Amino acid sequence: MATRRWLVLLAWVLFIVGPTMFFINAEAVVNGQAVECDGSPMEPDQLCVSFSGGESRTYEEEKRSEARGERVGYAGLGIAALGVVLFLSHRITGPRRRR
Repeated sequence: MATRRWLVLLAWVLFIVGPTMFFINAEAVVNGQAVECDGSPMEPDQLCVSFSGGESRTYEEEKRSEARGERVGYAGLGIAALGVVLFLSHRITGPRRRR
């Protein structure tokens, strides 16, 4: 019985963490292959300068950052799906064990 409680807790954690990962990186997922700097499209020979942090990034660095965000976003969807599967398996197997 204690194991089942841990599985339900794990399912809740996955169900919360997964969508959070997706929504934090949703812009990268939705943009596809577009590379942007503060919402403006970038060209391969441009720099993206951040005035708040004082750092600049090249087009290639921004492109890698967008690709990483896209992967994390899709991983969040997978984690959320795993949480849903754990919930469903708990609901399906729960009544059978009580017989």
